[in-house]
Amino acid sequence: MDIYLVGGAVRDQLLGCPVGDKDYVVVGATPEQMLQLGYQQVGKDFPVFLHPQTREEYALARTERKQGQGYTGFQVNTDTSITLPEDLERRDLTINAIAQDEHGQLIDPFGGQQDIQKRVLRHVSSAFIEDPLRVLRVARFYARFKTFGFIVADQTKDLMRTMAQSGELTTLVAERVWREWEKALSTDAPSAFIELLIEVDAWQPIVPELSVSTELLSDLQQITQVTPCTHTRFATLMLRQQDNFDLKQLSQRLRLPNQYKRLAQAVYASRAQLLQPSPLSPSDLLTLADNTDMWRQPDRIEQLAHIRNIARPNISDGGIVEALTQARAINAGALVARGLKGPEVGRALSEERLLAIKRGLA
Repeated sequence: MDIYLVGGAVRDQLLGCPVGDKDYVVVGATPEQMLQLGYQQVGKDFPVFLHPQTREEYALARTERKQGQGYTGFQVNTDTSITLPEDLERRDLTINAIAQDEHGQLIDPFGGQQDIQKRVLRHVSSAFIEDPLRVLRVARFYARFKTFGFIVADQTKDLMRTMAQSGELTTLVAERVWREWEKALSTDAPSAFIELLIEVDAWQPIVPELSVSTELLSDLQQITQVTPCTHTRFATLMLRQQDNFDLKQLSQRLRLPNQYKRLAQAVYASRAQLLQPSPLSPSDLLTLADNTDMWRQPDRIEQLAHIRNIARPNISDGGIVEALTQARAINAGALVARGLKGPEVGRALSEERLLAIKRGLA
């Protein structure tokens, strides 16, 4: 039984990036042997085990053969005769198909080190085309490593385009698609994720509702430089959508988590104000806060201020965050204590908040 460190940990180590989770491949072992050694089996589709002390993942070396549609239609073979190169060959990109033994020696049968040096994302083999999820994975890796100078090999783009045109992308489970989306949004260049998917004809099969323009890509890159918040980055994509945009359909297609969906709804509903070419008046800000539930969602103050700033960078809206924060401190309880009742409370609350916004902007 031989154990090798594989995948992202080896790649990131070679790139000089912080190494996160470590994954290992085990050659020449059976599930029974792993269990006898105290490992806990967690994999359903193929044998993956957790180390009894470190809880890191150890997978038996395997090969995969396509049998059906989508990314689940594979026959998996974990026979003890499977070699390390055979296991590495099933991986998506050469930079992810490098292994390291216990002595630190690298095993690199597909030229991953050379591609790291050349800054190229390249598929390992023609088997790349068997898993449609790889189209999104490559786009996500491109977004992550674009700032390192990486490009995608033309032959790999050709395979991605073939996969997109085959219709297989429509077989992907929404949760898997969203997982790649969310990871891409957390990178330094999420706009590159979108650009590559468009280039290889994969955008329409994945998110046909979302229109992409030069302004949208610019907005996304600018907001990326302002905040690491993936909720804000995603919501920024709503800023340039037209009146016929179907956000409900997009939310269902991607199975958007509630936090993403609600902020996206708030931005889409308020896009006219956020794009207003003149400074926002106190009454504009009050309406914006009312319409986006800022009073109950304090994070939205900063999120929407960021989006407003990148939407209209030449407009001076100084003090928005401070003004809205002051207004939010005013609550209905104090007004009720003064003897106000019913509709009077709502009217007085709006008046007090408007005054607070004016003071904050002064």
